[in-house]
Amino acid sequence: MTRISRLRRALTIAALAAAAFSTTAEAAFPDKPVRLVLPLSPGGAMDALGRGLAEQLGAQWNVPVIVENRAGAGGNIASEMVARAQPDGYTLLLTGDMLVANQTLFKNNVNYDAERSFAPVGIVAVTPPVIVVRADSDIQDIAGLRRLGSQRLVNVGTPGYGNSNHMALARLQGLYPETLLHVPYKGAGPAVVALLAGETDAAIVAVPAAANLIRTGKLRGLAVLQAERSPIIADVPTAREAGLDLDSGSGWFGMLAPAGTAPEVVQRIGQSVKTALDEPAFRERLRAQGFEAIGGTPADFADRIRSDAVKFPALLQQTGVSVN
Repeated sequence: MTRISRLRRALTIAALAAAAFSTTAEAAFPDKPVRLVLPLSPGGAMDALGRGLAEQLGAQWNVPVIVENRAGAGGNIASEMVARAQPDGYTLLLTGDMLVANQTLFKNNVNYDAERSFAPVGIVAVTPPVIVVRADSDIQDIAGLRRLGSQRLVNVGTPGYGNSNHMALARLQGLYPETLLHVPYKGAGPAVVALLAGETDAAIVAVPAAANLIRTGKLRGLAVLQAERSPIIADVPTAREAGLDLDSGSGWFGMLAPAGTAPEVVQRIGQSVKTALDEPAFRERLRAQGFEAIGGTPADFADRIRSDAVKFPALLQQTGVSVN
């Protein structure tokens, strides 16, 4: 056998071995508990989505899927932790659009790259922000919010920096300059608790974090920031109906694995997520909470991250948002 023939034979064997290992890894995954890391505190929309999804995936995989809330630094603590994790599929991140916005907001203090540090699995669900006040507040509508803002700064809580709720507030601050003060919390749960306790005048959170409190009369919804009313809080007007010229949109919640995770493992996780979201009872449960289930592909999610990475810097600069 010639030297070239031996080299070709060795390369063929190596390729077959790699393929066999990859197939084995996919077939065996998962054979131990999986961590699902969330960048916000318990009690908010992302936490509800993450825990429901973990339950569904654990039932499919016959292994525990453990939700781990790692709040702080606008979501950067969780994102950096997953970016550094072993790329074997056993540490996953469920996050929102703050993943991309934080690269502009925190500039040189972010130790990950939204496009290069992760293997996108897919967008899981979307949901719009809603502006809420306490039910006993004198603020009855957006006009009332503006009137209070003409007298003093209105304290508005959000689930932190960079997410769709914070971005909606930034746009609102652009419409009503020097009237609204951003009060960031480590998730929608703490932001809502603070509002109920009287620490803030209003809050902007994702619909699932406030819907039940609106329905039970503890919170008053001033506007849902999307083109159509939300079916689960149908009495709350849209931004345009409330007199707001506010171009907002639904925030996404997506799942990622560390960069370098085997494509076969990413595909298996993505298929399992889609199977969970296609399960009628779970899909209806999410809809009742205010989510629209998506179950998109890795390629679609990667495209959305790239698009946001182009769009967000200009938007944040235009609205003057910064983190000291």
